[in-house]
Amino acid sequence: MKNLERHLRYEVDLEKYEAKKREIMCGQENQHAGVMDGVGQLKATIPAREYFRWQQYKPGCWADKQFVKEFLRDNPAFRAKAPDKRTFQGGLPA
Repeated sequence: MKNLERHLRYEVDLEKYEAKKREIMCGQENQHAGVMDGVGQLKATIPAREYFRWQQYKPGCWADKQFVKEFLRDNPAFRAKAPDKRTFQGGLPA
């Protein structure tokens, strides 16, 4: 019983703290995201722990577009910054 109490008091809080820290780091990475030639546009950066936890809980969830849409709605820090949609022609904005 003592170990359970210790786990609930310290380990759970630590895990929540680390999850928030990972979320903040992903948000910082996503501010510099954009489009890479030949690769496409970055949509999101998802930490491995969250990715595999969801994969274990609901196998195949990352292939479901509706699940990804809802996940990014609920976790906006993981969404990549949208690139500027203006096009350029001859060095001047179109």
